[in-house]
Amino acid sequence: MDKKYTDEQCYIVSLDNGIRREEPISIDVINSFKDNSQLVQLNKTVFGVFKSNSLNPETMYIDDYDIIKSDIAELLDIDHEEIKRIVTEDKTLGIFTTLNYSKDIETRISASTVIKHIIEYVNKGLLSEEESSWIKNVLQYQNGTKENTITDENQIEDIIRFGIYSLIKEVELQAGQTLDPKVKRAIEKNYIRMILFDYLIGRKYRGLDYYLISKINENGKPVWIDSYLSPISVSNSLERDSQIGDNAYQLNNKVINRDALIKVLFGRFYSELRKLTEAIKDAKKLYDDAIVRIIYNNTDINSAIQLEKIVITNLEKIAGMQKDIESKLDKEQKQNKVERTMATQSFNVRVTTKLDLIQKRYPINPKDHPELLEKAKKAQTSEDIKLIVEEENKSKSGFAATSVLISAISLICGIGIGIAYVLMTFGN
Repeated sequence: MDKKYTDEQCYIVSLDNGIRREEPISIDVINSFKDNSQLVQLNKTVFGVFKSNSLNPETMYIDDYDIIKSDIAELLDIDHEEIKRIVTEDKTLGIFTTLNYSKDIETRISASTVIKHIIEYVNKGLLSEEESSWIKNVLQYQNGTKENTITDENQIEDIIRFGIYSLIKEVELQAGQTLDPKVKRAIEKNYIRMILFDYLIGRKYRGLDYYLISKINENGKPVWIDSYLSPISVSNSLERDSQIGDNAYQLNNKVINRDALIKVLFGRFYSELRKLTEAIKDAKKLYDDAIVRIIYNNTDINSAIQLEKIVITNLEKIAGMQKDIESKLDKEQKQNKVERTMATQSFNVRVTTKLDLIQKRYPINPKDHPELLEKAKKAQTSEDIKLIVEEENKSKSGFAATSVLISAISLICGIGIGIAYVLMTFGN
């Protein structure tokens, strides 16, 4: 039976032009899971997962991290599940992940279920001999360890293709018909971009936590032919990440070397990544700026510094590899710049839209004022913030001082203490 989540009034938090907005909501719990997350409904309509690390000082950064990853996925125009903060009048409760499907008309089919079915199809002889032989071969690859990752590029390609193949084959067998080539292409593209996203944010573990979404019929059964891939579950266990080596990435339960992985992505799946990696290379400074805005406006200074180093380093790697691959194009492709511009024009419009969205959501980039970041490290308590506000109020006057103070007050509950200080002192 559904139950009320809390007797306190809860609010869902969003930012618009840097101004924090809180919309009152009701939360009804539908189910609870072993990881302490809960399947919930907001306002009897919106369906998703609620989880809180924010009440535990040792793990509260995880909530920030998930929101940051969601915004970066939004920036890169990668399919993902949107994440929002949930608060009460006096405290942050946790985060809400909006599942991108409707409980009443759609269902999620996990990758673990899909791959289990593929193995059953092999055992029942429902696949061709060639397909069955290839699947058995891939499943027999060593799993790898954090000390001994898989570096063989042929094996890495097979591990990636096994995931793509399984999703497509499951839909085709369940639907009883071959998928349209455009649908197949979309699944493959989203799957590869899922892996590139993980590489960018430094995610080390992705087991079988991606899904097919399918409409259901009047009997509640999946309408398989309409299925599509939902690749980006941005929430992942940092505990699991900690069990994977620094230069490792676990995909489909195989531990892959990250350096070898990115070579395979660019060497064998470049067509699925090309438009995105071209945009990253061409507008890298703008992406750097947007990512820094996202990170520093959503967590404390020390955590932001560490995460920025990881993400910006990986972004630099991707841009560098894109530059290298362009330099190796043959003479005809190099000369045909007009064709490339026309092919990417519509994508670049979306890039501009996403960049503008992030700049509007986070109008202040703390990294534009490094002198304030050093000061921000000293603002560690609410009393410190109070004193800073009082000092600013005394030392500033006029419209500029008033607008900065209002922005700070509106944001202080939704971002790290250090960033609140930056906003309050912005304009010095």
